[in-house]
Amino acid sequence: MRTTRSNLPVFAVLLAWCLSTAAQTALPPGHPPTKQGMAAEGVMTSANIARGAADVCHLDAAKIARFKDAVRANFPDAPDFDGEWKLGLAQAQPSVDRFEKLKTSNPAEYKKQISEACPALDRGIDEVTAPQN
Repeated sequence: MRTTRSNLPVFAVLLAWCLSTAAQTALPPGHPPTKQGMAAEGVMTSANIARGAADVCHLDAAKIARFKDAVRANFPDAPDFDGEWKLGLAQAQPSVDRFEKLKTSNPAEYKKQISEACPALDRGIDEVTAPQN
């Protein structure tokens, strides 16, 4: 994936979306990450993004499926891709719940956050699934 100055806000939103799950799967201090562990973390983070894109932003299921395929291709060292994907989807539940609660408790803030996060998620997924030149 190309990183340019204009893409930084997209990555910032994607990173913010996933921060709540990173601590749940982090290695203890002093343990260097393994290639397989880093791939597993990438799969779980990507699944977390996919869950938000699907359940909060209501992006097309076919687009999410293409994203999952791209993630699978980008993380070939993941020891259990399907298991890690399922775990990442499950770890996104608190974020999904937060948006659902915000929808009724503060509709203006919900609309503001959705209008910022969803286009960024959509663009980020487009970048990941775009054909490589």
